[in-house]
Amino acid sequence: MLLLFAYLVPMGRAQATPGAESDELAAISAAASNDSGPAGIIPSTRGFNATLGTSSQHDSTNGWSSILNPNVAYRLNQHFSVDVGVPLYGYIKVYRNTGTAAKPVNTYASRNGVFGDTALSLQGSASAPWLDYNGIITMGLPSGNSGYGLGAGQVTYSINNHFEKTLRLLTPDIELGVGDSSNLVDQRVLKSYVAVGPLAHFQAGMSLDLPFNASLEADAYEELPLAKDLVYSTTGKGKKKVTTATNEDPGEDNGFLASLDIPLSRHVTLSGFYSRSLRDHDDIAGFSLTLLAKAPPRAAPIH
Repeated sequence: MLLLFAYLVPMGRAQATPGAESDELAAISAAASNDSGPAGIIPSTRGFNATLGTSSQHDSTNGWSSILNPNVAYRLNQHFSVDVGVPLYGYIKVYRNTGTAAKPVNTYASRNGVFGDTALSLQGSASAPWLDYNGIITMGLPSGNSGYGLGAGQVTYSINNHFEKTLRLLTPDIELGVGDSSNLVDQRVLKSYVAVGPLAHFQAGMSLDLPFNASLEADAYEELPLAKDLVYSTTGKGKKKVTTATNEDPGEDNGFLASLDIPLSRHVTLSGFYSRSLRDHDDIAGFSLTLLAKAPPRAAPIH
């Protein structure tokens, strides 16, 4: 399927007319990014884009998992775009009670072909000489299995504000937002639990442009519950449907994120990513390939 996708993409691009290309280039936006993967998932020019990501990641709590991430996006104009995506776990280990409610026996069990929650996003961007802004409103639809820790079990939301300023090759950024699901924050790294309840999230870091259009990003993050929290989990650390009335609960998390994106071609990007949770002492590392139907505009290489 991946080979067929890569074969059809150049054919579709070859049929584009010069007039259509000119119209698209007129709608280029300064902010065309998405937390679910590398730049280009949200098209830089007006129109549709379809992407397919395949990733493998290792979580220190439940081992390896393989994930397929299809996404469809549409840019309305240079300021607004929408996209929808849903993760499909080809393989994952989940933490389940194989005993009874009175005498629980929690063990790991492998599952194949299970979905996570669908994420539907609306993005808006604006630019000024001194700052670039990207706002994202995301709605999570309960397509994932909450018993496996892969879904919130309800409709959820997230509102995120991203501010950045490009200084030659370096781009410092800061994010702040609110929502009611940890599953909608930093979607590139899929954790083995979903915290449901009012929470605020913060992130600060920077990205670095590398030669051959590669990019490196590193951030520190904080997820802070604002009220009672309900946590679904596949981990063995006591995070199985825990309810608490304090802010110091299983839903709080903080740590570091890093990702490296290396374009192999205009339509294929190889990525590596790493997440360290300081609160949960959890490490997640992995790599992915992202196939883009519509490639980003060509940029001058950095040497």
